[in-house]
Amino acid sequence: MKAVGIDLGTTNSEVAIVENGQVRVLPGEDGDLILPSCVGFSDTGKLLVGREALRQYAAAPERTVKSIKRWMGTDHKTTLGDKEYLPHEVSAIILRALKQRAENVLGETITQAVITVPAYFTDAQRQATKTAGEIAGLEVLQIINEPTAAALAYDLRSQETEKVVVYDLGGGTFDVSVVEITGEVTEVFASHGNNRLGGDDFDRLLQLHLVDLFRKQHGVDVPDDAATQARLLRAAEQLKIDLSSHAFATVREAFLGSKGKTALHLETEVARTDFEKLIRPLLQETLEAIDRALTDANLEANDIDRIILVGGSTRIPLVQEMIAKHLGQTPTDGIQPDLCVALGAALQAGVLVGESVDAILVDVIPHSLGIAAAVPTAMGIMPGYFSVIIPRNSVVPVSRSHVYSTLFDEQNAVEIEVFQGENAIAEENVPLGSFRVENLPPQPAGSIQVEVHFDFDLNGILTVTTTEKSKGQQGTLIVNNAGIQKLSSHELKQARADLEALFESDESVARSGVKRSIRTAVSIWLTPYSA
Repeated sequence: MKAVGIDLGTTNSEVAIVENGQVRVLPGEDGDLILPSCVGFSDTGKLLVGREALRQYAAAPERTVKSIKRWMGTDHKTTLGDKEYLPHEVSAIILRALKQRAENVLGETITQAVITVPAYFTDAQRQATKTAGEIAGLEVLQIINEPTAAALAYDLRSQETEKVVVYDLGGGTFDVSVVEITGEVTEVFASHGNNRLGGDDFDRLLQLHLVDLFRKQHGVDVPDDAATQARLLRAAEQLKIDLSSHAFATVREAFLGSKGKTALHLETEVARTDFEKLIRPLLQETLEAIDRALTDANLEANDIDRIILVGGSTRIPLVQEMIAKHLGQTPTDGIQPDLCVALGAALQAGVLVGESVDAILVDVIPHSLGIAAAVPTAMGIMPGYFSVIIPRNSVVPVSRSHVYSTLFDEQNAVEIEVFQGENAIAEENVPLGSFRVENLPPQPAGSIQVEVHFDFDLNGILTVTTTEKSKGQQGTLIVNNAGIQKLSSHELKQARADLEALFESDESVARSGVKRSIRTAVSIWLTPYSA
């Protein structure tokens, strides 16, 4: 049984496979290795996925959606025609199209996959990705981090140990990981990033710049309707691409607005330097993230042997210039930045199903795990402090424990509230679950000790165990459901059937069985960061 690797990207997605020890990205019917992460419905109700959907985006934004990855793990709803979809439902459509692509090329049914996510994705976002894969008819063998997958794909294998910075700037997210590669072993030291920074932001800055140029040319604003703004966004994206290879680029958009009976057009030339001035502050944030990751890894810039660039946005010349200046060396150029994540995911999939692949992955938790606790301060006892038990960038699997004492005299119970994040105030982090340890013996404050043990396994499940020292009584929480119901087998079966109906219908989504929503509950639980 073959297993594929999938890069489910904000802008583009790919699927790859390992065969006879060799890894390759699988093409679509048109020979294109890249599938735009865009979904829509035609005016006749036909499902459109990929380039077909992207082509109609500017003309029919109300029936098309792209960059859905930015909303993963939330209850944000996208309206397509007369239906609403949650982010994992749209992603399931993209994954189903990639599954179909692989089956067409390989001539067999594909049921297993490794899917990549940004290293800084939260548990909710990871679980939403896993749910999308399940709806698409895939057994998700593992969710792995995109920078780690990219590091696996690069042919850096030697017995000499190399310390590598993986800089991943895609359409909607940014990650940086510090990795050590020795032979077939890839070990992640530290990760940092921003789930809301990427090429989409550069496009929007250019879009606003074009709006400003139109206003200066004609003395009126661009109409604010969805279709006009979609046209401008498309023009901005193409402008960004053109400015990556040219110092100047021209934008021509006819009939963008009107003044009286006069039609108004936008025709203007934009310099690369103007674009760079717009995006430089955002790129500066990525350099600060590099510094934080290096600090977490206890390394300095001169300790780094190689820099790997991942993601289409790294084609922007200013990105490469700023990184080279900041770290003192030119980034590696070897594999297309759009494809290396899918290739790495396929390598890990091959490892998991027993292919002959020389790759061992050691990854880390990008977010700290801990509980809410009270701590003494100069102002007295401060409740609600985030007490970290497993720090971010700990290698998985990992087990850690801390001992806590009661706060009040004759305290007979303690509340264990588990959080994920980096804020010193517990409630500012992501809650993962809670439980109570009760029937404590009546003792003075501070005399009863409770050990809290965290165990984070290779499957990404966090088990919290408490032990009250004097009586030895225990309490346990397995963090795999933080308040949202997990998909039942019936719901999953129904969601798959509804999705299949969408793909089988070439006519209209209005027919019986297709009009049903494929919306299902998303379970928020600790999914694998890697194994």
